Formats: sequence, C-alpha cells, structure tokens
Amino acid sequence: MGMIKIPKSSISFFKKNLDEIFDTGFLAEGPWNNKLSDLIKEISNASYAIPTSSNGSGLVSLLNIYSHIYKRKNVLIQSNTMYGVKVMVPAGGCKVVGYIDCQLNSLMPDISDVQNSLKNFTKEEKKKLIILLSHIGGINNPDIIQISELCKSENIILLEDCAHSVGSTQDNIHSGLFGDAGVYSFYSTKSIPVGEGGAIITNNKEIGEICSAYSIYDRFDQKLPTAFNNRISETQALL
Repeated sequence: MGMIKIPKSSISFFKKNLDEIFDTGFLAEGPWNNKLSDLIKEISNASYAIPTSSNGSGLVSLLNIYSHIYKRKNVLIQSNTMYGVKVMVPAGGCKVVGYIDCQLNSLMPDISDVQNSLKNFTKEEKKKLIILLSHIGGINNPDIIQISELCKSENIILLEDCAHSVGSTQDNIHSGLFGDAGVYSFYSTKSIPVGEGGAIITNNKEIGEICSAYSIYDRFDQKLPTAFNNRISETQALL
C-alpha cells in the first residue's frame, strides 16, 4: 500500500520511542501493547480491548472461542462484505449457513433482512447461531441497535466486523459494542493506517478475559480448550 503516507509527526514520535523497545528487550507483550489497549478503551469506552496482529486474526479468534467453548458453529454473514469474511468462518472452526441480504442505500442488512434470514432456523437452532455483521464505509449499520436487541431476544451471538468503523458511534455507542464483541482494523487502507494490526473490543467480562488469555496461548492458567498467538508486536503497537 505505497500510497499511504504517515504524518511526519507520527514518524518522529515512532523514532523517538523506538530505541526504548530495543533497550528494554520487550519486542512483544510489552508496555506499548498495554498503552494501545488503554488508548482503544479510552476511544471506544470498551471494558476490554485486546490488540491483535490483524482484524482477521481477531475475528478468527472470536469464532474459534465461540466454536470450541460455547459450541456455536453456525454463522450467518451478510451478502455484501469482503471475501475474507467468508473464509475466516471455517478458519475459526465454524461454517457459513446462510447469507443476509443487504439494502442498496446502505450496502448493509436492515432489521427486516435479518428477520427474514432467521425464519430458516428453529428456536433451538438460533441458540447455536452467530451473526457476523460488517459495518461498511466507516458507517455503522443504521439498524444495528434493533439488530442487537433482536439477537439478544433470540439468544443469538452478534459479532461485529468493525474494520472500516473505528470511532464510529450511534446513540453514543461505539461500533463493536452493540453485540457481544467487535474487531477493529489498523490495516493500511483503514481510518488508522498502521500497515497491519487490529483489536478485539467487548464489554462482556467473560469474553474479555477469555480473549486476553487466548492471545497468549492461555499459558498461565492453562484452562482453555483452545488458544493461539494473535498478538501485535511492540513496534507495530508503537506505530
């Protein structure tokens, strides 16, 4: 992504603090990961923010957690989304069981589109369902509050792909916090262009703690049935 230009002030800040990383030897799991987490929590008002190596690694991790720990393996995705969302689902141990239509004016599903897709599932099947929605073009799904309330009433897990929507709000709620969890992106073409990186955000205490342990292989508690390394490096966190 050679057309992306980093502001000179950002480059100066990066260079000013880079030597500290090498001097301390914390190339991973160091203070800049913690500072990034704190910054994301401050921006989004999320209770938990777990920096990840990419938006995709965060989404795959969440799907893997819900698949192995909560036995949720069936996923609905919207028809208009990046192809990567489709292939992330099996990478997370789940399967795509349907597509939700989108509206031409928003390029996202409205509440009626979600309701129509759910007609294909019984009450018991809905309890094993995940809906993975993508906010498009920096705009939150206009019906995300209604969709969230519907998912809660039907005991459906709602995950938000917030790659485009860092900082977007609706009714003073940031994207990623309408459902059970969301994932930001810091890829070169996103609103905070860092090259790579992302962050899982959630207000769910249980999911937040599981994601934190998951990202370091759960090597301290050693209680999770699945775990992985989805962390961002210290140099990337600094940038």
